[in-house]
Amino acid sequence: MDGFEHPGGPWPETGGPPASPTATLGGPERYRWLIERIPAVAYVQVDAPPGQVTYLSPRIEQLLGYPVEHLDRPTWISLMHDEDRDRILEAEAHADATKEPFDEEFRMRAADGRTVWLRDQAVYVPPAGDQPGHWLGVFTDVSGEKRLEQELRETVSRFQTLLDQVPAVVYVDPVGREPIASQYVSPYIETLLGITPEQATTQPDWWVRALHPEDREAALRAADEVDRTGEPFRIEYRLVRPDGDVVWVHDEARLVRDDQGRPLCWQGVMFDITDRRRAEDDLRQALELERRAAERLREADELKDTFLTAVSHDLRTPLATILGIAVTLEQEGEVALAAEERRELLRSLAAGARRLAALVDDLLDLDRLRRGVTEPRVREESLDELVAECVDRLELGSDHPLELDLAPLRVPVDRAMVDRIVENLVTNVVRHTPRGTHLWVRLLPDARGGAILVVEDDGPGVPRELGERVFDPFARGPSANPQSPGSGIGLSLVARFAQLHGGRAWVEERPGGGASFRVWLPGRRAAPD
Repeated sequence: MDGFEHPGGPWPETGGPPASPTATLGGPERYRWLIERIPAVAYVQVDAPPGQVTYLSPRIEQLLGYPVEHLDRPTWISLMHDEDRDRILEAEAHADATKEPFDEEFRMRAADGRTVWLRDQAVYVPPAGDQPGHWLGVFTDVSGEKRLEQELRETVSRFQTLLDQVPAVVYVDPVGREPIASQYVSPYIETLLGITPEQATTQPDWWVRALHPEDREAALRAADEVDRTGEPFRIEYRLVRPDGDVVWVHDEARLVRDDQGRPLCWQGVMFDITDRRRAEDDLRQALELERRAAERLREADELKDTFLTAVSHDLRTPLATILGIAVTLEQEGEVALAAEERRELLRSLAAGARRLAALVDDLLDLDRLRRGVTEPRVREESLDELVAECVDRLELGSDHPLELDLAPLRVPVDRAMVDRIVENLVTNVVRHTPRGTHLWVRLLPDARGGAILVVEDDGPGVPRELGERVFDPFARGPSANPQSPGSGIGLSLVARFAQLHGGRAWVEERPGGGASFRVWLPGRRAAPD
């Protein structure tokens, strides 16, 4: 190739530069010596004819394996990679037209078949004197950089693929307590929360808005704390999707610092734990059901023991009375009985039988109520007459002086159930108060409709601690009759019969002392509590 005509004269063809620049080398030789040793290929390209290279440093042979004299322009263009050729020729034409600096990267085919990446940088030098306008440029081998870039792209692609496929949300958040959009959020955010990564990286408050109202305060407090301390973030909370569905997440993040320890960002991951939390909730509910079932079994076992203790005594007592009287009457031929003695025995026999029949009725009613097969048969009754008939049938005698105060009321009730309510309330007072205790039975109209049945006494009253439990099955209070303490069934039947009417039963302290048992019968059928 012809040497470039330097303004100070032609560069001599020396047959190769000296080993080192010495004082014996003139200016042009020294510059040429330096150019041919830099780790790049220098070239000079003149304007006319277009593309004519007047100088190309010998290092090009080290890069491509072709001698300098073989690399004319047509050959150079033919060695250019097919995918780069049109782009580079277009860029050259643009630079020739505008004289703007040229800077492009492209691939060349080396003599040994390798692909070499070159970076071509050139600036235009305008004409001066007898020197034409020309381009001064260098080719730099950037193959290593390109390989690194490719490896980096492949590495990023692999990690991106991993992030795209991992069933969790990976995120990078800036440091700071003020709401700032995330720097990166993996695509799984759309599956988990129903928003796109673009929304998460452009909307500063997306996370705060998605927090479940019941968890927002705790989550924000935890985030503020780790922002202040730099400690790892680890918390479980709920997020609400735009469609209203709720998801549970386990969120972990760590603070990333630079070499000087300054905070750079938070890197974290959110795992969807909705199924796990639902399973835990199901397990807790199952355990709670099991606990309640065990509690019911325990209560049933205690109830059975209490039932056997209570009923065995209550059954034996009237049976013993009946058996004793029956044996005495059976031996009447051997033992002479006065007429009055015989009548007293018969009265006692009838009383024992009635007491035994009442206990059997109570047990049967309790069982029917437990199985839910008892329904009131309601019709309008003269409630005052019904109460009076029941009290008269009980034959209380003089042991408990009785006063009736019955307002005339017609109320829809189940006659048999009201009869049992009155009987059990009155019998309960007689059983649990000493002889001589006054007894009042009242029937009052209720302002809400219906009636209130009141059975009061001036006895010792009901202990405060038993006030709410006295209507439970087999619950017993202090008895004035140790030989017949009661089974603890009667008052529980009172409460249940009242509930079946839509009313209720309760006990109060009577003004002046004693107990005041009250039953509200609303006069209309309502759903029991």
